[in-house]
Amino acid sequence: MKKKFLTVCMIAMMSVSLMACSGSEKVSAKDNEEYSDEFILEAAKDTSPAIDISGCDTFTQIIDKKLTPGMGYANVKIGDEDALLVCSNVYDDMSAIDATVFIYKDGAPYEAGSICSAGTAYPLVEGNGAVYSASNHWVCKYTIENGSVIIAEKVASDEDISVQMLYKEMTDGETIHFDVIKESADISDNSDVTAQTEPEDVLPAYEYPGPEQFYSEVYGYIIDEFSKGYEPADVSIPSPIIVKEDVLDNGDINLYGDFWVYNYNLNGDTLECASGGSYPGCMHIKKGDNGYEVVSFDMVGNGSEFEPSAKKIFGDYYEDFMKAEADEEAREKDRAQIIANFVAANDLDISQYKDFGWDPVTLPKENIDSFYSILD
Repeated sequence: MKKKFLTVCMIAMMSVSLMACSGSEKVSAKDNEEYSDEFILEAAKDTSPAIDISGCDTFTQIIDKKLTPGMGYANVKIGDEDALLVCSNVYDDMSAIDATVFIYKDGAPYEAGSICSAGTAYPLVEGNGAVYSASNHWVCKYTIENGSVIIAEKVASDEDISVQMLYKEMTDGETIHFDVIKESADISDNSDVTAQTEPEDVLPAYEYPGPEQFYSEVYGYIIDEFSKGYEPADVSIPSPIIVKEDVLDNGDINLYGDFWVYNYNLNGDTLECASGGSYPGCMHIKKGDNGYEVVSFDMVGNGSEFEPSAKKIFGDYYEDFMKAEADEEAREKDRAQIIANFVAANDLDISQYKDFGWDPVTLPKENIDSFYSILD
């Protein structure tokens, strides 16, 4: 299935060679128009928070009056402009992947545009008077010109030398640290912020439908640990890519793979992907008298740490890991089948799923009895 980009569903990690963990396509020269500046900037606008700053004379007033708990803010120098970046969500390391950018114009705050990265593995970075974002197949360098955020430089992965140079420039920068709005913030005037409400209980929670008890623990761990960093959705569905199941002499298991989670909202008969992420590494599973339990997880690092940490964690299985990461067709096939089996197991009237900016994908027939035994 051909992927278009930058939906937060296509989240991943990146190595200097740009072979990484993203559920995105291989970009060729003919595909580059799909990564136009206009497309990326419009996608950033769609994913960054919409805030009406009327009545605010300073950045501080925006922070105090317009931001809701969980949102984040950072002061950054972009070109010659002092900018306030506001993100919709701050992750555990106080980084963010989206931001609405405000500057001062004629002495008052002014919205200059938006910036968005492809996921949690690509936190927004500042350096050289610019801000950087990335996906698995492009890197963008932003500045502000004539009061608007623009992409000053962009390269795609078919431009090997250029993309590695810009990627190195990005990794030499500093991840932007966002301060998070706590419950104690003054939010008396926040009615203009796009509402973020708890989802209705319209779908059953995902439960692993296969026969292996330890895989039930694995799927549960993915949901419990990896989906909690995102805004609530109607259902979170894991989609693990298993590289190696290493059973130790004592019965414990080291499970190597890339453990994806996707969060969906139901729209008619369609599951629409709202967010998600890729978490490659080794899951340590202990066997006890009452079954299996995931006791720890070694996760591959971000950015320049991706390759060395992946080699250390995967060891002899590193090449297998990289081959699995490069096989997008197999990854998407498994993803569709896992969704189809969830739909069948719960007798749901769902026929397709959809990523942001892409046509819906029709679900295959369920194969619960045969599918899960081949995951390892």
